[in-house]
Amino acid sequence: MANCAQCDKRILLGGLKVGETRFCSEACADAAQLPAFTAAMESTKVQTTPVPMPSAMRTGPDDSMLVDREGAKPGLVIAIGILVALLLSVGLHAIESSIEAQLRGLNFAVILPVGAALNGAIISVGYFAAIRLLDSPPRIMTFIAACISAALLCWLTFAISYYTMTDEDGTPVREFLSFTEFMQVIIENSEISLGRGKKSAVTAGGWGYALYAADCIGFALGAWFVVRAAGAKPFCAKCGRFMAKLGRIMRTGNDPSEAGATVGAMYEHLGVNNAQRAVETLNAFGEPNEKSFFGITLECHGCPMCKDHTAVVTTTLAGAKARRELQAAEYPGNGEIRMR
Repeated sequence: MANCAQCDKRILLGGLKVGETRFCSEACADAAQLPAFTAAMESTKVQTTPVPMPSAMRTGPDDSMLVDREGAKPGLVIAIGILVALLLSVGLHAIESSIEAQLRGLNFAVILPVGAALNGAIISVGYFAAIRLLDSPPRIMTFIAACISAALLCWLTFAISYYTMTDEDGTPVREFLSFTEFMQVIIENSEISLGRGKKSAVTAGGWGYALYAADCIGFALGAWFVVRAAGAKPFCAKCGRFMAKLGRIMRTGNDPSEAGATVGAMYEHLGVNNAQRAVETLNAFGEPNEKSFFGITLECHGCPMCKDHTAVVTTTLAGAKARRELQAAEYPGNGEIRMR
């Protein structure tokens, strides 16, 4: 047993170890380490060589052609996304029919449509591919179109079943049931699993409509997350292209003053567009692992055409279960970066 270095409380189990020092909780570790880190970061002043940013420039042979081309991209993304979603919906329905199981039937706590969200994400990969391949960041209309098309495709499975299903005698269902009656039968006779095993499943009845509405929402949410993920990559507005990942460096250490001074120096270098000095500063700090208390990460993305880049500095702290983010800062810049 040991005592907490901050509050002197006796530690029976657990706690957090920073180097050779043990604390009873993350709060005590933060209280002991962060003041020195913050003071060192704010007081750090280094000599650095400013790197001038080039003047803004346009790409393409003609500005009007560029505007027209950019204006057409969002519509093309939506068209490709809807077409791919339609094809994948038909394919998924065929697979689910062959194995007699539905992905969208996987619900958490009865009503949360986990399976439907996964289904919506799968059929929306066309949006992801189109956004990245056409270098067209998603707009509000892209999100709306993806969510609406995914929700409507949740209904499409009923239409496919209606036109392909037959009874035991081989008579098409559509000959003796209207589509509205067919949907009513399917929705109201769906089963809700209240526990483990088939014995706990009950017929949904009127609650089936709530489950169907939840599925539609799940489809839309799955599509929304896919489109959001596609547009999360840094984008160069100057060239109209998504930036490529240049590299990622992570170093860790337990000395709060050294960690704070490193972050402060990196901010100084990045603030004058001297990203290479920031890389060298980080490489000189700590060790390349995730075991120490302070973690400093530098991740850079760059445009392959104009060499503009974004550099994101993230400081994390070791926790009892996982690392926690302390702060993050993003700096734009220009020029070549060697991430070593």
